[in-house]
Amino acid sequence: MTRAVLFDFAGTLWSDRALRDTHLRTLERVAARAGVGGDARTLRRAYRDGLIAAAASYLTEPYYLHRDIFRDGFRYFVGLLGGEADAAVCDWAVDAQYRATLADARLRDDCLETLAALRARGLHVGLVSNIDDEQLRPMLAESGLDQALDAWTSSEEAGSCKPDPGIFHLALAKAGCTAAEASFVGDTPSADVVGARSVGMRSVLIVEPGRDVPALTGAERPDHVIRTLGDVLALV
Repeated sequence: MTRAVLFDFAGTLWSDRALRDTHLRTLERVAARAGVGGDARTLRRAYRDGLIAAAASYLTEPYYLHRDIFRDGFRYFVGLLGGEADAAVCDWAVDAQYRATLADARLRDDCLETLAALRARGLHVGLVSNIDDEQLRPMLAESGLDQALDAWTSSEEAGSCKPDPGIFHLALAKAGCTAAEASFVGDTPSADVVGARSVGMRSVLIVEPGRDVPALTGAERPDHVIRTLGDVLALV
């Protein structure tokens, strides 16, 4: 019996695709401020590689602030473009990215409708996100999710980042149910599927329409794959 459905935030309740152009504009602004440049492909590749390099020193830890990852990611980004970014530039870059995300992030078309339908069935509907509170709180208010959810749990509040089990245990405590009574919906196998399965929750992977379903094995293999948030209604 399902008593709760918990969701990831970025890439799940809203699509990262919608921020592709917004993110590029932020990279252009950061590059200009740091005195470096490049075309769109160069900027995106440098940021991707910079963020991977930055994350390598954090993702082995059960908890970290995401501001720290993004700050280091921008430092690597500027370095890969041949420049050097001091702490002030990196902090400004993270602030610019957060402001742009808040301004342009849009919920999936069926998000609020799906959450309302789940709650109408008497299910607890919650959010579990690897995000710092400084970003989560204004995004919940701006999107209306603060009224559409029963509870939300950030990695900063939990002191735990997915796939570490701590964040899931806190969210389940808020839901007042066991892991076996809950499903978790997310878009990242290594964090969402692995983490949910590690505590005994049913895992649901959302894959963008038009994208291939990844061939996943072991702990990254979800119990279900959906294409839209509304598809979860048939699973609970």
